[in-house]
Amino acid sequence: MDITRYPHHLQVEKKRSMTLQVSELDDNWQACAVAYLRRMPYRNAIPLAHITQLRQSCDVVVAHSRGLIQGIASHYRNLPFLGITFVAEQGSPLPALLTALAERVPAMQTDTISTVVPEHRAQQLQAHAHLESVTIEWQMVVEPETLKPIERPEVRRLHEADLPAMGILARACGMVTWRPGVLANGPAFGAFVDEHLVAMAATHFATVDVVEIGNVATHPRYRQQGFSGACISALARAGFSLAPRIYLLVVIDHLHAIETYRRLGFWPSERFAFVRFKL
Repeated sequence: MDITRYPHHLQVEKKRSMTLQVSELDDNWQACAVAYLRRMPYRNAIPLAHITQLRQSCDVVVAHSRGLIQGIASHYRNLPFLGITFVAEQGSPLPALLTALAERVPAMQTDTISTVVPEHRAQQLQAHAHLESVTIEWQMVVEPETLKPIERPEVRRLHEADLPAMGILARACGMVTWRPGVLANGPAFGAFVDEHLVAMAATHFATVDVVEIGNVATHPRYRQQGFSGACISALARAGFSLAPRIYLLVVIDHLHAIETYRRLGFWPSERFAFVRFKL
């Protein structure tokens, strides 16, 4: 039996109707949506986080036809910019999802929107939106068997008392996605020199399927000394107690960072696109 299928006794479509419908994600659709996204846990990691760990901070809509999910779109409210993500089968689901989500998030109708999606989904989006910019990134993944851990005495786990120092480092590095609530999403590790935080890596989200590492930063005066790699290594080891898969995103022409991640056992899995667009 297809576990992405809406329970028969709760189907809301007209009998045998092929009409596409879009609904808010609710308890009736939750299990089906999780199963739909879990088919590709790395590729669908962000939308999967939006409907599980980050659900209370997200607006989520589901496209469906005859009880089968055709796509999911979501808006994450805890960002300093207007950010969404989506998964959609080919054809009409994507424009229907964007329209339904924009009804719930009116700023989407006028403002620039940002999304991070696999490259082929950016191409899919191009048919339904005006793309202002596209930055290609590697999704680099690591699993327990490939991780090559390194240890440095300067690295330890970060706690609530470290948040002010984390904020100072984020600002020094021009980190636009930083927010003080980051420790609620999972562990973070930092490197210290003379009791000053000089590098860090934190958890963007941690579902039972995948952990995304983010907020990787090293103070400009301490770069290329191995501090961020040591933080990522420590975070990956901690992350494997939460999920069997870990990844991070890196701009494709940041060759030094890519080489650092390779030495830790990460490998490039798929090209993603950071897209800014308008409807």
